[in-house]
Amino acid sequence: MNQETAVPINRSSRPLCLMLLLVTALAACGCSAQARAANHRHAHTFVYSPAEGIKPRTVHLAGPFNGWSKETTPMARRNDGSWAVTIELSSGVHQYKFVIDQTHWVNDPKSDKEYEEEDGHGGVNSAVLIGLDVRTLGPPKPNAVNPAALLHDPNSPSDLQVAANDLLVVSVRAQADDVQRVFILINDAFNDADKTRAVELLKIETLRGMDRFTGVVSVRGDTVSYRIKAVDGDDQQLLPTKGKPNRVSMNEGFTTPEWAKHAVWYQVFLERFRNGDPTNDPGDFHYENLVPWTSDWWATLPGEAKGKHNVYLGNGNVWNRRYGGDLQGLQEKLPYLRELGINAIYLNPIFEGESMHKYDTADFRHVDDNFGVKQSKPFNGLPGETDDPETWRWSGSDRVFLDFLKESHRQGFKVVIDGVFNHVGVAHPFFQDVLKNGRKSRYADWFEITDWGLDTNAGKPSSYGKPGGIQWVAWDQPNGALPAFKKDAKLGLAEGPREHIFAITRRWMDPNGDGDPSDGIDGWRLDVPGDIPHPFWIEWRKLVKSINPDAYITGEIWQWAHPWLQGDQFDAVMNYRFASALQDFFIDQRTAITPTEFGARLTELSYSYPLQVAFVNQNLIGSHDTDRFASMFVNPDLPYDGKNRLQDNGPGYNPRKPNDLERAKQRQAIAFQMAFVGAPMIYYGDEAGMWGPDDPSNRMPMVWKDLEPYDGEGVAFDQDLFDWYKRCIAVRNTLPALRTGVYKTTYTDNMMGIAVYERRLHDQVVYVAINRSERQASLSLAVDPSLNGKAIIDALHATQIMDPKDAATRATILGPTDPIGLPRVTDNLLKTHLPPWTVRVLIAEDQLDN
Repeated sequence: MNQETAVPINRSSRPLCLMLLLVTALAACGCSAQARAANHRHAHTFVYSPAEGIKPRTVHLAGPFNGWSKETTPMARRNDGSWAVTIELSSGVHQYKFVIDQTHWVNDPKSDKEYEEEDGHGGVNSAVLIGLDVRTLGPPKPNAVNPAALLHDPNSPSDLQVAANDLLVVSVRAQADDVQRVFILINDAFNDADKTRAVELLKIETLRGMDRFTGVVSVRGDTVSYRIKAVDGDDQQLLPTKGKPNRVSMNEGFTTPEWAKHAVWYQVFLERFRNGDPTNDPGDFHYENLVPWTSDWWATLPGEAKGKHNVYLGNGNVWNRRYGGDLQGLQEKLPYLRELGINAIYLNPIFEGESMHKYDTADFRHVDDNFGVKQSKPFNGLPGETDDPETWRWSGSDRVFLDFLKESHRQGFKVVIDGVFNHVGVAHPFFQDVLKNGRKSRYADWFEITDWGLDTNAGKPSSYGKPGGIQWVAWDQPNGALPAFKKDAKLGLAEGPREHIFAITRRWMDPNGDGDPSDGIDGWRLDVPGDIPHPFWIEWRKLVKSINPDAYITGEIWQWAHPWLQGDQFDAVMNYRFASALQDFFIDQRTAITPTEFGARLTELSYSYPLQVAFVNQNLIGSHDTDRFASMFVNPDLPYDGKNRLQDNGPGYNPRKPNDLERAKQRQAIAFQMAFVGAPMIYYGDEAGMWGPDDPSNRMPMVWKDLEPYDGEGVAFDQDLFDWYKRCIAVRNTLPALRTGVYKTTYTDNMMGIAVYERRLHDQVVYVAINRSERQASLSLAVDPSLNGKAIIDALHATQIMDPKDAATRATILGPTDPIGLPRVTDNLLKTHLPPWTVRVLIAEDQLDN
């Protein structure tokens, strides 16, 4: 029996619901992904008892298990006046709140106070513990393993993941300080049939009285058998304790698109990116004010009410501004994106809508006229069109988009678009039909109508949303501008909108309807998907993958998203957990986490989800929903996406341009973003140096060199920052280990502000060394023995970096930028220095082309 050590995984000690809600979909023991998830879940009943005088109309349960949706999990009123719902939960601690009448979030007085967490809004989330409560156990005894607290469930994805057909992620939990060492005893094709090998798992966290031992283990063969061995002094315990060992079928439970593992994303807010065709410019309606592209964002512009009080409030000048960005402008700038190193584009909504952001969809069937070819409105489709797909035709704007797709694909880009399927805008013709015809509308069962109003008020706009008039549920507020589709417990969405969204999906994924998806979009980004129950997404994924098995599905879920990443719904999420960790380490000052904590958070991000998900998650920093990346450095120590809107929650937010030191810190964070697990995503203009508070000031028009000068103070294209982005992306595209390599925290020094981690893929080993301090630091790093005697270079400063963006442009050669001579590795040690606020990507010179 030989002995190895698995690749260690250091998870965070922060009380997150990481392994508690790890509901990944991976085949093991011959079970399906869903069956494995079900095997380790427990039924729990939540009860809300209203205080005296409180009479809710509705009560919902919300938590990470449903994406904190205020609609997905309704509670039922009981005879005693309380409200209850029973759901299945995995073992561990779960955060939750009750939502009263879809507006008021309240805590549970019966919450487990010890496990409550801050909710990010000045309060706390309630908490419940499911399964073993370690607080009931006695203290650990020396030389004795407590079998009652030795936990490993091969049917639980939190304990066993088949990450690939040759890779297992294994976890074992034990009472804190009870077990010294844990091994997995494996029998696979590496060994003779009657022999096993021992791979040691490493202790990577202590959380709530339990130690967790975890490792990434390489295996060989279609089927693997194993036991767990825990050792404390002279005592040892095996799992299973008797009978046959656990058996694992080495099938990858589900796959994510291979191309997405190599993607570098660019998010485009189309109205603000580039005006390529002035003939389609907005400005025809009272809520549209076309202003010059290069005008000063903070000034009163032509057609606007004067006075600072009218910028956000009052007349709300900024909300009516239009700049004329369109598809023609984006297509014109595809070479710009190619030069940067981008190969995947995410478009904010492009369908017909009244607003500049288009999240108020007026017609899923057609691209907005201001993005393509201006035609007649209002939004009621082309003549003769109904909800029947057989009546749908292609508008001029639709054809502009299809031409854009063709050209983007020719140039090597993948394109995904925003799917806003939870709600529409009030201008949507089907909702307008409901307002006009009330209960008699053929779309009456498409929307959440809470009160049909008086018959005498039917069809009277003056009564809409008012007492005596029709009332509806909307995403933004009751009777708001974003009416919500009706939900259905079995289907997710009511049958009408469900079938409509399915038809829309087919339309844009296979425009010709010939079974060849190459002329369609390459996937979807889903807006507020937690507001739609899971059954819809399960069936919708089947449809998407049947049209294009290589299509990519990512969801906007800000918290941990394990329930959507079981292989039956999404491939990935917009990884706001990544952004939060980056902010906590690189941006914050007074409240910054230590390098050790950062390493733990990175391990959490790398291994919380299945590896095939982690590799394709969209690692963003800022977006259309946050303040600008650069401005975060000017405003450190704020909650992520908190206190950053000048008009309401952040009046003290500083909107000034970043200084040189803040830019240096930004460059450091950029280098890290391009070298971590997951697909990096850039919000338009970040690479050009743009800055600004949250919505709407994060949506200023793109800064272009050929349009300079701009009227705003200091506004200009930042060529140095662009070149740094370009270099960091080139390094990522050059080194396969930075895209699909296994992660391991290698070294941290909290006093010096140093964190080093490793990315490994086959024989290629890359060390990413970070100095988050104002002092130069010396580093003596123990490295892989295979590097002994080899010369090490910093890839970020190499003389030549090859950037294989696509076959047509194999090589982009970047010139030297401060080349660094590093000594050869001696006695497994690499000795170098780290300048202040730097990242180095260290690799053996002979591995650059691996």
